[in-house]
Amino acid sequence: MNSIQSKEQYLELIANKKATVLFFSADWCPDCKFIDGFFDEIMEKNKDDFDFYKVNPDSQQEVCEAANVMGIPSFVTYQNGSVIAEMVGNDSRTKEEVENYLARSKAAK
Repeated sequence: MNSIQSKEQYLELIANKKATVLFFSADWCPDCKFIDGFFDEIMEKNKDDFDFYKVNPDSQQEVCEAANVMGIPSFVTYQNGSVIAEMVGNDSRTKEEVENYLARSKAAK
């Protein structure tokens, strides 16, 4: 999965017509690593509907502030510069919860 490298890149990506899912995650986060174990499969199933990017809060604090994300793992979906769905917090997430989140994101497009 590609990673956000700057606030400028973030602003460009969230303005896309195609919905963009940002996964806020860090290598030291055990709940994030759990999601990493099944997220490639989820991305493959949903690649026609979404672009996916990872945001590391340690190196991209400005992006986290702009997205109003203070806990990880978190997901925020944007389209045309607006948030269409979010699952923000520091709670562990199951594969089913992430799949349901993406289904809600599709419905909001």
